[in-house]
Parts: sequence; C-alpha cells; structure tokens
Amino acid sequence: MKWLIGLLTAFILLLSACGITKDIQEIVEDRYQLEDVIESSVDSGDVSKVYRADKDLSSVASYLQDQIKPNEVSEVKEGKQILVYDDYIVTLSEGEGSNTLVEVATVGFVRDNYQPSFFDGLLAYYILDEILDVDDWGKKQKNRCKSSGGNCYGGYSATGGTYKGPTNTPSFRGSSNRGGGPGTGK
Repeated sequence: MKWLIGLLTAFILLLSACGITKDIQEIVEDRYQLEDVIESSVDSGDVSKVYRADKDLSSVASYLQDQIKPNEVSEVKEGKQILVYDDYIVTLSEGEGSNTLVEVATVGFVRDNYQPSFFDGLLAYYILDEILDVDDWGKKQKNRCKSSGGNCYGGYSATGGTYKGPTNTPSFRGSSNRGGGPGTGK
C-alpha cells in the first residue's frame, strides 16, 4: 500500500512540475453546480457558463482569487463583482440569501455579446479595450447593440436563458472591404 501512495505522490509532483494547471473555468466547474450555458450569437465556441454557488459573494470571490490571481478585480457594486483572467471574465452576482451566481464567459463572448453598460461602475472602458483587444469597444458595441434593437447580453440575471443575441456580426476591426481596384492610389 505504501508503494501506491508513493507512486501517486510522485505522479502528482510530476504533473505539477510539468506545469499542468487548471484555469479558472475548470476551478469553477469543479466547485459549483452548472446552472446554464449561453452561446454567443457570433461564434458558438464562445460561451458563458453560469454556476450556482451556495455561498455569499465575498466568500466565492475570495475562494476564486485564492485559487488563481485575477488580472483585474472590480469593486462590488449593486451586488456584482468582476474578476478578469487571461481567457475568461468572471461575473459574481449576489442572489437571495447566501446564493451567488458565478458566470464564466470567454473573452470572445464578452466582446461580441455584452451590453457595454453592464460594466458601468465595475470596469473602465479603457480596461475593457485592452482585455477585449478592441479600440473603443464600448462605443462600437453600444452602436452595434443599438442597431440590433438593444438585443445585447445584460448578464444572466437580466437576460437569462432567453438571450439570442444581435443578428449582425460585429465589425470591431473596421471594414472587410480592402483596397480598391485598378487606378486606386497607394
């Protein structure tokens, strides 16, 4: 039996030495119950997964930050807090009692679907521009949301599983029509 414990310990040490680590999505997935999955209106590979934690917001926030240090942490405002990681943006929303919703969205999901006003008072737009790799994301996304009849994602508490997203593809990078034809200047 001792040899099995020794073998398992060596295996765990080997894995940790190889740099095999979990990302925040896996940590949340291992700890909390999956409530819903919302698919991006632009890219089905980009999703937001919503989990229910039977803990208060500050306990959940502390636990997640202890597991992996976020790049950015917002203040708690109106029962919400944002934790920004390399590939994910985590939204913590206070529920009734000691029930917190933990929403883990890919950066692409946030970039293409969220209503910019969702982040008001939580993260500055210049921070979002950097995270989402889009110059003036707030203004561009606000215009896109407006042109689609306001059909942008407002967080799970506001939109829930009914979100279908704007039907127009975002044009954050400018026009896809490049160059001219013969006789166009350089």
